[in-house]
Amino acid sequence: MNKIGQTIKQIRENKNITQKQMLSVKQSSLAAIESNKRLPSIEIFMNILRDLDIGLVEFFYIHNDFRLPERDHLFKLFREQKQTLNTDYIYYLKKEYDSYLSKNNDSFIESLNHILDVYLEINRLQTFEIDNKKSYELWDKIADQKVWYHNDIYILTKIFYIFTPEQSEHMISKAIEELKKYADYHGIHEFRIAFLLNCSKHYILSNRILESKKHLIEAYKLAESHQIELLKLTADYLLAYVDYEEGYKEKAHARFIRVVDSFEILNRQLLRDDIIRDWNEFLVSNVLNDIDLSE
Repeated sequence: MNKIGQTIKQIRENKNITQKQMLSVKQSSLAAIESNKRLPSIEIFMNILRDLDIGLVEFFYIHNDFRLPERDHLFKLFREQKQTLNTDYIYYLKKEYDSYLSKNNDSFIESLNHILDVYLEINRLQTFEIDNKKSYELWDKIADQKVWYHNDIYILTKIFYIFTPEQSEHMISKAIEELKKYADYHGIHEFRIAFLLNCSKHYILSNRILESKKHLIEAYKLAESHQIELLKLTADYLLAYVDYEEGYKEKAHARFIRVVDSFEILNRQLLRDDIIRDWNEFLVSNVLNDIDLSE
């Protein structure tokens, strides 16, 4: 791989910019940087990128031969994991993570690797009620911080549901508050919406359906304003549970049918089948509960 100075030189020359035309750095300093005789300070480096009209993320993408750096690539693979029940994909990820961690000391990737272990344990036992020492160690570490940073929040939003109700409530409220600091952060809207939806699913599965309402309304509005259609439809579908719990059964059914038809139009057959199965199971359980109550 090129050194940083070499990449700067390649971009500059490809853009037909001379060293003299670089306004934010002395020509002698730039020559030393491009020949790898010195490393630029952060301030000078950012000024060079501005003169080259290249963003920081793109620079390192170019620097890595137009590929994501390995760490970023592993994080991307984790984010693309849409189904925690897909054990084949989880084992594939673990193999990639174990290989990376055998050569690198990286606490964030190690935490993500641990979350994969949590997913496998949940799938094996078919319950969220698992006792995982490493998860509690992660919580103890992050909980002591006055500020939760992006990766801290990301980690906790993936495991909050295995903790006690009191702990999970604290995690949810703290994470939502800390996410406000990242309002302009790249990709934060989809992350925030997904987290709100996961919180809502947690409440629904815990039979605390009405507690999900405020999160679902916020998720729906955010998805609508940022034109993220699939997340908007997911929020709309989960609101059917709230409608049903509030006694508006016809409204709930109409909402459910509308979302099912939308997934059909979007050719999202797996999502469509998943929500039909979950909704039917929910209806059956409520009918059985009604029978028990009448007896």
